[in-house]
Amino acid sequence: MPSSSAASSAGTDIRNLRRLLHLLDPQQPCLYGVSRRRRLARHPFGCLDDLLGWTAPSCWTAAALVAPATAVGPEGVDHITLLHLVTRNGRSVSGRQLDHHVDLLSDGTGPLDDLCRRIIGLRTPPPEEPSRMFLDTLWLDRILAVVLDRPLGTRGPSVCQVLALRPNSLDWPAIRRRCVDGYLDIAGITPAHAGWFDDGSFARWANRLMPDPAEALADLAQLLEGPTWKSLTRSLGKPS
Repeated sequence: MPSSSAASSAGTDIRNLRRLLHLLDPQQPCLYGVSRRRRLARHPFGCLDDLLGWTAPSCWTAAALVAPATAVGPEGVDHITLLHLVTRNGRSVSGRQLDHHVDLLSDGTGPLDDLCRRIIGLRTPPPEEPSRMFLDTLWLDRILAVVLDRPLGTRGPSVCQVLALRPNSLDWPAIRRRCVDGYLDIAGITPAHAGWFDDGSFARWANRLMPDPAEALADLAQLLEGPTWKSLTRSLGKPS
């Protein structure tokens, strides 16, 4: 059974979310800032990527992301409003509104929480996924790009060419540093963005941008010659 303090906190969160959702425009994706004087600042955006590298003014005590969304359930499709709020003391809360009813959602890491925290200068939780999995997926993506870019009727790439495309074994802080310095290119993350992220948010955002490794492997199984395919599959998951 939840404690009385937990129940009281949940009740306060619902009241605060209801007040915010009543004040905000649920039809326009927007970043809102709550200032020390309880005023709301408004920063519209088109997609989450537009917020990369953005830093809130120091007067903001909290950042809130609000966006319309679609929920699919057993009874059909509902149009809802999602809100995620993070305060400068690190407290976060998520909620959704449907027909003026507000529900709290479970906490956790993800793009919304990472963005809110970095926007107001807070650190995010450390990476969950090992860097080796990301580096292998990056390797597959590089190989697939070379295969698809070769002239029609030509063979390759060779085993040596495939191995030369493999990223070095690095941990997440080193991967981010290489992106900041411009030595590692990840589509969708500029060096400035990599510097704005911390290690945890960078890792989750980079993984979010990667293609499905299972699909890449399935394509390469059909496109690579036998020896090259065998060398690739033997190397996956192992240190480079």
